[in-house]
Amino acid sequence: MNNSTEQFKRAFFDLPSRAFGETYVQKLLYKILGEKKFTGTDKIKSNLLDAQRGNLKGEYKAVRVVFENKSGDCLYENVINSTPMSTRIASIQDIRDGKIVANFQNIKLHDGDRFEFDYLIYVLVDDYGFHIFEISGTDMTKAVKNNEFPNWCDKHGSKETGKNGQFTIRKENLDWHLNHLKRTVCWNDLAKYAKSIE
Repeated sequence: MNNSTEQFKRAFFDLPSRAFGETYVQKLLYKILGEKKFTGTDKIKSNLLDAQRGNLKGEYKAVRVVFENKSGDCLYENVINSTPMSTRIASIQDIRDGKIVANFQNIKLHDGDRFEFDYLIYVLVDDYGFHIFEISGTDMTKAVKNNEFPNWCDKHGSKETGKNGQFTIRKENLDWHLNHLKRTVCWNDLAKYAKSIE
């Protein structure tokens, strides 16, 4: 990896949370996967989902794989000990070794028992690049109903259960998720894609 790509990677990890997922990861995924931004339908607002693949509706989620900040005994020490994410970049191997956990949040539910999307793309962004996973809404609904989707919780971002969900990728379930790995893209290629996106 050359110096400019290393600089791009580190800056990418330090992006503000909202911009990281909703702007930069999304635009890269459109380019990588050949998809386009979801424009909405008569029944679904354009801001509720992220992508379109023909007639299929997709949701994108991404998590930076990083080590936790050092903590302290009080808020002051927590702030003083805080370091940029670019200094704490980790890898999938660190998940496998049980050193860290990745948490995907705010997965939208419809009527509490199924998903609004036709497919979910979820990405682990680590030291290597993007690890892009995919599961269909039908398969995810079935796995959740049968308690086969590991560490699924149907409560996040709302006081009401069944509105939004979340799940973690950890040592114990990493292999289950690797069955849904669609593509891996290194930082050199990500930098090239980024240079072609306005």
